[in-house]
Amino acid sequence: MVNIYKINNKKFKSIYFSVNFIMQLNRKEISENAVLSQVMAKSCKKYVTQKDIMKQLYSLYGSNFDVNIEKYGDLFNLEFRIECINKKYLPNNIDVVDSVLEFLYNIIFEPSVDNLEFNKDLVEREKISILEKINSKKDDKLKYGVLKTEEMMCKGEPFGEYIYGNIDDVKNITSKSLYKRYYDMLNNSYINIVISGNLDGYENIDKNINTIFNSKLDSKLKINDLDKNIKLNTNYNILETEETQDTTQSVITYGLKINNVSDNDFYVLNVYNSILGGTPSSKLFQNFREKESLAYTVRSRYYRFKDMIIIYAGIQKKNYEKAKQVINNELHQIEIGNITDEEFNSAKDSLISDLKEWNDSKISLAKMFMMNLVATNTTNISLQEMIDKIDSVTKQDVIEISKRINISRIFLLGGSHDK
Repeated sequence: MVNIYKINNKKFKSIYFSVNFIMQLNRKEISENAVLSQVMAKSCKKYVTQKDIMKQLYSLYGSNFDVNIEKYGDLFNLEFRIECINKKYLPNNIDVVDSVLEFLYNIIFEPSVDNLEFNKDLVEREKISILEKINSKKDDKLKYGVLKTEEMMCKGEPFGEYIYGNIDDVKNITSKSLYKRYYDMLNNSYINIVISGNLDGYENIDKNINTIFNSKLDSKLKINDLDKNIKLNTNYNILETEETQDTTQSVITYGLKINNVSDNDFYVLNVYNSILGGTPSSKLFQNFREKESLAYTVRSRYYRFKDMIIIYAGIQKKNYEKAKQVINNELHQIEIGNITDEEFNSAKDSLISDLKEWNDSKISLAKMFMMNLVATNTTNISLQEMIDKIDSVTKQDVIEISKRINISRIFLLGGSHDK
């Protein structure tokens, strides 16, 4: 049976289709998935070149298509996504939906494969593209500091691996090994299709999908067959490390672990993170950046699927000890309940405003649905329910959860020319 989920909103003019293959991967397979996503986005048997693909999309009134990879904790999603116009907004009610679905069928199930291997030239070309992405990950120092902290916090766990894998694994990919990864993707994934946008006039879209894909999107796995949060790194001692790069910029990161997390904690943790460093009105922004002038930027990020928060800031290396002192103090201030009404209310208002903005994007609505599905194994959480739960969080809830948050990692990416 095909897992089809529909989010209908008549305020949009277009329809977004997202076909998801969610799977558990080891390190080598992460690199293979990265290359596979690009190979499948560039060619299939019917549309051999990227130019052929673009020509077909143009004939479908400028439909937008790509293949995306993303992490949901320790799960990886290989997503085929396309957006097209509802027939109500095309000349003479021309309907392109079936053609869009047939295009997706060809891309996913009729790839450029002969004798159980992908086109060698195409594979080698896309390997180079992925290697360039891996080699450039140090270019953005803040982003690299966060990636390095994720890696240290989740060592040995799939989430700790870079989304594009590593250089050696990419180099070892062959056209035959990539076909094996493709075959495994089809047979060892939780599969669904999320349709978001204006579905007015498409009441039988389920039937169209079943007819065109002919049970090939049937999922052998359920979402709860997969483990989204593998916990191998359980060291709760504070580990402090430093790496030096040839740069004039330094970065400090804090990795915070959250203990004994339940589904209900999600909303409280979002408010906690927003108070700590998630918004311009947060403690870190106001005190670390504005009052102490320690950083040009400072933020904190909550990881829903991995029970952790990462704080990151660009600093001068000479201010490293002072930066730690201020961060430690802001964490302590929340724990002892030193949260002003303005900080608390601004944090919730910001989160609710962000959620309401999601309602203005069919893609964001589909992403929200997928995150809730993976996190809770349920399809029944509405946007309004999420808003209500954020609104119901109390200051005491935030104080209580702060007592379950511990510093695990402190990382300094020190610039060798940072004086």
